[in-house]
Amino acid sequence: MAHCDSRMSDNVGMVAPAVAVRVAIDRDSPGARGGLGCVSNGTLVACTGAGDQAARPGLVVYDADGRRVWDDGGLLGPTSWLSAAMISSLGQVIAADQQWLVRVDPLTSTTMWVAAKPDLGTPISPVPVGLQQDMVLLATKTSTAGGTAELSVWDMHTGAMLSHKVLVHPVTGASYETLNTPSVRGARAYVLASAIGNSNDGQLFAVDVCESAACGGRGSFQVAWHVGFDGPSSASPLRSGDRIFFDGLQGWRGGLYLAVDDLGDAGAIAWQRSFSGRFGASSAHDPRGGLWVAPWQKGRLLRLNEATGATEQLVDVSAVLGEAPGYSQVTAVSVSSTAAGSVVLTFGAQSATDAFAPPYVAAIDVGAAPGGVLHWKNQVSPRPKFNAATGQMPIVINASGARRVVFKGTRSSTYFVGEP
Repeated sequence: MAHCDSRMSDNVGMVAPAVAVRVAIDRDSPGARGGLGCVSNGTLVACTGAGDQAARPGLVVYDADGRRVWDDGGLLGPTSWLSAAMISSLGQVIAADQQWLVRVDPLTSTTMWVAAKPDLGTPISPVPVGLQQDMVLLATKTSTAGGTAELSVWDMHTGAMLSHKVLVHPVTGASYETLNTPSVRGARAYVLASAIGNSNDGQLFAVDVCESAACGGRGSFQVAWHVGFDGPSSASPLRSGDRIFFDGLQGWRGGLYLAVDDLGDAGAIAWQRSFSGRFGASSAHDPRGGLWVAPWQKGRLLRLNEATGATEQLVDVSAVLGEAPGYSQVTAVSVSSTAAGSVVLTFGAQSATDAFAPPYVAAIDVGAAPGGVLHWKNQVSPRPKFNAATGQMPIVINASGARRVVFKGTRSSTYFVGEP
């Protein structure tokens, strides 16, 4: 999953490395720019980057020691960095670019199927959908190549396309596209989208995917309900129970965070809260309750109460890193734990005020104290112009039990940081 599970919770569900030794770097892998980068099943990790097909593949699978197990050999093109892969417990991988959706078994170097996308829209990370999780939902955004954004549904086992169409508002008839990975609950997907040609017109769509002929044929889908907001949204929707959390805009520069309840055949806003900054990454669910959000370049991580939106905990990023003021979280926040069970947030951080300050990947123990305690940090490069962290921070464990965090660089390389 692009955000670790179908809820988009960003919960890794593993123990974080105790230290941050740089174990391995694949300098020949392309950067992921601002993409999500890597996903893991605990022993293997699949990473997408801005490959050029002729020289550097867009999809590479590694073991936990940073050795290449398989790469796509140029199958996926330069848009593959925009879409994180999916990886199964058996290590099979599904990934997409602007033209193709593929399923591979890297352990046997087998391409199980390759399917041509019905549109040239830029892909957003594929997600499993259906009560049996046996279909794949792929959302896209309109591309400069003339591809119109669509939703498409595929058979996970065969690669057969089951349905595809533009996401249309059921009342106005306007067409919509998404910049975000859908969140899924069984056969219902939550898609944050903006009207094509009018990004300020945001909608949260609840989309039901059919599983039989009784509702229109397997893989067909329809909008169950929608809730409008001031868009666009820059983060994937987090679902916790019947409540969906996501961001929007508030005025010229401000951000908005909303909670919407799924009432079955309708959605209702439970609360919304204004912030001085916009949001650039999804919220992450705290196992103790609450969601972590970060207004962009404001230097704070906030844990909001799920019921009310009130702030329950605040982490000053610069202070906990032990750096000069100006540092902010700049990637997705991945949630893991210490060996004792305390909650750990892992993310990339860099200064918003000093272009010469080094970027880091850091793990923060937010259960040890209200303001958080530094678990470890690792410098990515001397300054962001050379390289910085991007994406999410999955954990892999090697045969000896050593745990590593894996992430992509914005400009190049795949990094393995953790226990030697």
